[in-house]
Amino acid sequence: MRYAFIGLCILTAACSGQAFSPTSPSGIAGVAGAQTQARGGAPVEVTFTKWGTGIPVPTHTGVAGGDVPGTFAGTVLSRDAFENGTIVQLEARYEVAAADPAHSFVAHIEGTLNNPTQKAVLNGTVTAGWLVGAQVHVTFDVVVPPTGTSCVPEAPVDRTCFQGTIRVMPGSAS
Repeated sequence: MRYAFIGLCILTAACSGQAFSPTSPSGIAGVAGAQTQARGGAPVEVTFTKWGTGIPVPTHTGVAGGDVPGTFAGTVLSRDAFENGTIVQLEARYEVAAADPAHSFVAHIEGTLNNPTQKAVLNGTVTAGWLVGAQVHVTFDVVVPPTGTSCVPEAPVDRTCFQGTIRVMPGSAS
């Protein structure tokens, strides 16, 4: 009975998120502190400009900036317009290949595009790479460049672009 009680105390401390000390009964000093450090931190803001490249599967390529400069790639997994024609339900896979490969990641996101405002809001999770498990919040605007120009130097001339931000919340990683 005594050992069951000690085990319950250790389990309770581990599940409560309390830091372990070198004198704790578990003998695993510092583990909780390392997990907090890996999960903590300020949100990461990745700006992007993307444009369509693939038919029939809608794919995008582009550039990434902000806290994670590099390149952007995306695939629309589903696109379903509501009957009212105002809202489009989207599901996508975004990939950021960072200039520093240690900060590259893949996210799976879902949300909506409002056709009249040409603004989208999507949410999801980092599924691979840096900060795996973290929640992401994506917003973007549809941008039509003036005739004969491009949204960014890397984009083709006269191509509609999508400019926005991927906000990665490291503290939400499991």
